[in-house]
Amino acid sequence: MLENVQLWIYGTAALIDTVLLFALVERHNWRAVTVWMLLLALGVWMWHGGTFVRQLVEPSIGALADPVRWLAMMSMAAGLLLMPSAALHGTCRLLTHGQFQIAPRANPRLLFCYLPLLLLLPMGHALAIQPSSPFLILLSAYQIPYVIWLNLVSAATAYGLIRTVADTKEAPWRWFNHSLAASMVLIGLLAAAFVITLSRQSTATAVLQTVVGVSPIIPVLLFAYFVMRFQLLPLILERTLAYGAVLMGAMLFHAIVLRGAVSDIATRYRVDLGIVEGILALGVILLYQPLRDRVAAALQSLVDSSRHGRRERRRLAVQLAARSGDPVPELLSWFTVTMQETFGTDLAAGWLCSPSGGVVEKTGSSHLLDDGQVQQLLTAMTKSNEQFITRYSSSDAEVLAVLDQVRAGAVLGFQHSEVRGLFLVGCSHWGQPPSEEDLHALLLLVEQFGVTLHNSQLQALQVAADHRVLQQEKLSVLGLLAGSLAHEIKNPLSSIKTITHVLAEELGPDSPHAEDLRMITGEIDRLSASTSELLDVARPHRADQPRIPLEQLLSPTLRLLQHLAREHKATLNICFPEEPIVGPWDQSSLREIVFNLISNGLEAAGEGGTVKLACRCESKTLAIEIQDTGRGVAAEQRARIFEPFFTTKQTGTGLGLYIVARRVHELGGQITLHNEPNQGTTFEVRLPVKERLNLTTNNFGQ
Repeated sequence: MLENVQLWIYGTAALIDTVLLFALVERHNWRAVTVWMLLLALGVWMWHGGTFVRQLVEPSIGALADPVRWLAMMSMAAGLLLMPSAALHGTCRLLTHGQFQIAPRANPRLLFCYLPLLLLLPMGHALAIQPSSPFLILLSAYQIPYVIWLNLVSAATAYGLIRTVADTKEAPWRWFNHSLAASMVLIGLLAAAFVITLSRQSTATAVLQTVVGVSPIIPVLLFAYFVMRFQLLPLILERTLAYGAVLMGAMLFHAIVLRGAVSDIATRYRVDLGIVEGILALGVILLYQPLRDRVAAALQSLVDSSRHGRRERRRLAVQLAARSGDPVPELLSWFTVTMQETFGTDLAAGWLCSPSGGVVEKTGSSHLLDDGQVQQLLTAMTKSNEQFITRYSSSDAEVLAVLDQVRAGAVLGFQHSEVRGLFLVGCSHWGQPPSEEDLHALLLLVEQFGVTLHNSQLQALQVAADHRVLQQEKLSVLGLLAGSLAHEIKNPLSSIKTITHVLAEELGPDSPHAEDLRMITGEIDRLSASTSELLDVARPHRADQPRIPLEQLLSPTLRLLQHLAREHKATLNICFPEEPIVGPWDQSSLREIVFNLISNGLEAAGEGGTVKLACRCESKTLAIEIQDTGRGVAAEQRARIFEPFFTTKQTGTGLGLYIVARRVHELGGQITLHNEPNQGTTFEVRLPVKERLNLTTNNFGQ
């Protein structure tokens, strides 16, 4: 019974070793696998495989039995010598570089670590004398030296591993190195205990022999974890189940179909050919990758526990479709956070880029990569025509360096029309990168995000177009309103102007009120012109304007505004540069801009407040700054402050700032609102001129 249990244990161990060995030599793991690591896995495989075959052919007799036993025991001896040699090789690398270095430079001196393999020659001679004898009896002279050497290598390896992480604060690395060091020491101690109790030949000794024989798989599993992280467990489960199922199928096929045909051969050599056929079938699958992948995929459902995850992903897709109307920054931030929660990764970041590759928006852990690295990843994905990159799928050294820098699990790109971007996801909280199923689910969600984002932008354009149509409707209403107002206002203005002229003639030019009457007449003309201009908002700009100093041009308007300031019990400070500012101004538009901005400022400043008008000049730009000490403009109102009919006053018409912005636009200038809550409002008007101003450059007046 114990022999059958041992046979099953060693067969299972050999199967797992085979899976690990083939996984380590797969293309996507090449960059993380070193020679000593591969040789260590090979040594464990040779030991377990040789032991399994040796026990399998134990009862066999015939011409082929002894050669098969000798080959099996030679594999066992080679595995026993190769394992400590490879571990010593890795320890030398570790002590030299302070870490398990990936793709190190070749060092011929490390070949001395494999000098014990020369013992295979005398061992092979000793094993060939009587192949049917037990392996340990044939090599009894080598037992104690081997155990001493094994414990020395194990102690050196444990020392190097513990010394490497003595100063590190990263818990996963400390756990990995400490576990590996403990496993090496444990293997050495178990081997010593087995040699000491070997002479007793008890059941406990047989059990200990099995434990010692299987124990080398522990460091191999840990090293495989180091290379493949948490892809290791799904890989072992899927492929071991697949290969085990193929082996069982081959044995059943032999028992049902071929037993009668090959019974004479089996009797002659006393070998169960069903096992041989199963091993051959397993070898075919191992060597032919398409068949290997098909078998693994067919049995993957046996260990599938991701139904809940798929349900959460479907829910995320539904929520994403429902949020197509959200603003782009809000949608990007929500999707990044939700994606991280759904897939359980330790980090997630998103970048939205322009068609040229420049970063427009970013969210999540985007500080991990700068804009140049984002463009580098996008370029690499475009060149390779890939939609995602992982640490195992790319061979670009620079891209791999970027991914290793942030410990990224995968980078996924998307592009839909002119919408382009990048998402980065990390690993799970246990260090597991996204599985192949997770990657495909992520890719579908990211592509859906690109489509949703494109639809969101189209909706934003539609909203903007609807807004423009609404503005045009408002302007149409404004035209109708202006037509009716022109008729109602112009006639009274004409009467007021006539009376003003009569009073001026009666009082004469020497009257103290003559200047006030002239100011009234000027304001009547300005109001009449403004009323007429409302009938044609797009009136052509008058090119020929007289060159009048700015201070002289605005003087009548500013005198009127001083009267208005006294009515509001506010202060109006007017500051012009010492040098006169002279230019071909559009007098009516400039007066209208200044009048509306200052009158609004006086109303906002209120009693005891201050409004300041200051000018500065540059080579081809006139800057006018009007600042008040009022409450400021609320953040939600700034975007609409220049819209027609938008007002915060109970008695306002909402046309003043709209007309100002219109006039500034007609003059080819810009108007900017600078505002801080409870700190007043500043309007800055910058007007270009076609010819150089007759002035010197000055700062704002104080």
